[in-house]
Amino acid sequence: MDDGDVLQALGDLSEGSINIYLWHVSGFRAWLAEHSLTLLDVTKSVIRTYCEKMKKNRHWSASTINTALAALTRFFDGLIESGLMDENPSRGALGDKRARRSSSRAPKRLPVILFEDEERRFLEVTQVLGLDVSLPFQTLRARQIARLLYFTGLREHEAIQLRVTDLHLDSDAPALRVIGKGNREREVPLGPIIQQEMLLFLEAREAFLRVQKRCAGLPALVFCDAMGGAFSRGGVYYIVSTIFAELGLVKRNKGPHVLRHTFATRQFRAGVPAAVVKTWLGHSTLAVTLSVYEHVAEATGSARPV
Repeated sequence: MDDGDVLQALGDLSEGSINIYLWHVSGFRAWLAEHSLTLLDVTKSVIRTYCEKMKKNRHWSASTINTALAALTRFFDGLIESGLMDENPSRGALGDKRARRSSSRAPKRLPVILFEDEERRFLEVTQVLGLDVSLPFQTLRARQIARLLYFTGLREHEAIQLRVTDLHLDSDAPALRVIGKGNREREVPLGPIIQQEMLLFLEAREAFLRVQKRCAGLPALVFCDAMGGAFSRGGVYYIVSTIFAELGLVKRNKGPHVLRHTFATRQFRAGVPAAVVKTWLGHSTLAVTLSVYEHVAEATGSARPV
């Protein structure tokens, strides 16, 4: 993420405010890097620690801290609108309402999803079972990453961090274990289609790595390269956006989060209770889930993903 991306997240502001907010956001990101943290690691506790450090080490006044909070709040709001984050860690980080004083933003938009016909076409172009010809492993891997996101609603960084030991496929209740944001652990159940696909993918993966003979002793990542190393988030974005381009989709967001939103929307429309969807998505609170999917979160029913 460069300054251009930050400016896009901050949205429309006066020139003076843009310069101040950009300075605060850039300083915060630099502080995160110094402490080996990413934006995905940011919690209310991290925000509080940052403000305390700035107050102690740089003698920030209360008004400067308020301005920093306003800048971070607006920045994280922008990331949420872009589908890059689920919640804003700076809101109420200091135990009060000061973080809510940021300037008003554009009206909230519905999450970008695949519509029913687009879902059908997505599944067709990513098909991995029942084909007349065998797929090269690299093609199979790309398709399986996209399909796992579609069938589970995982965040892209959660998918690329999956280890073989996180998969529990040989049971009547297949599931995968995920360590998500805030180091929160959850279990996501798997439907019969993705269960069968992942079983066959693991066989193909084992055969591929056996030929490479170059990954002995490395962590057994589910989606690894020839050296046994992990995919990057940018790599997953490229896979998904390439598939969307092949489908000719025109949407304001074209990355993996579209598949996560599609998964959640599909569950709500199938009648899965909101509290269950919240758990599968790994949201910290039910309020976060409902704030994104309130337009489809009225039904109740199933307890298995569709």
